[in-house]
Amino acid sequence: MTIADEIAAGFVTAFDYYCAHDVATTLNCGEVNALAELLAAMDEPDLAATWIDAHADGDDEGDMHYRERT
Repeated sequence: MTIADEIAAGFVTAFDYYCAHDVATTLNCGEVNALAELLAAMDEPDLAATWIDAHADGDDEGDMHYRERT
């Protein structure tokens, strides 16, 4: 599958760092993983990591991305 550059750029713009912090905790682990993998494949590894990190803020102990809160 090939994604046109303009569409990919629009996707990255729409799912930016602000969106990650507003939305990521509402996604389940599989959903955020799929989004992060897509962003990483679009050469946006830092944005992908932001989505995982923002999602982890809402995970409970035992969830895939859970981390100890300080």
